[in-house]
Amino acid sequence: MTTLEHEVVELKARVEHLEALVRQLVGTVRQAGPAALDEPLDLEQLLARCKAEGVVRDPTPEERRLAGEWDALPEEEKASHIRIMQHLVLTPPLSQIITENRH
Repeated sequence: MTTLEHEVVELKARVEHLEALVRQLVGTVRQAGPAALDEPLDLEQLLARCKAEGVVRDPTPEERRLAGEWDALPEEEKASHIRIMQHLVLTPPLSQIITENRH
């Protein structure tokens, strides 16, 4: 067998091994995922899953108080606050503040 033929045989074996490994990993991911991937989660299921994964948490009492204050505001006042925040210009920019605070 020539060197080239030997390399081809070796590469085929490596590809087969990698394909088997990928199939195994995909199977593991599917088993860890929701039972029915085609069915969308309702809001409660989605929230429970996000909490279980640590993506979100329940609000603190202070956050609940502030949310209640926001909910109590008239719609015009809420719209005014939103407009102000949308046109807010930070100096320095927020990205720079974050970068500087990483060090």
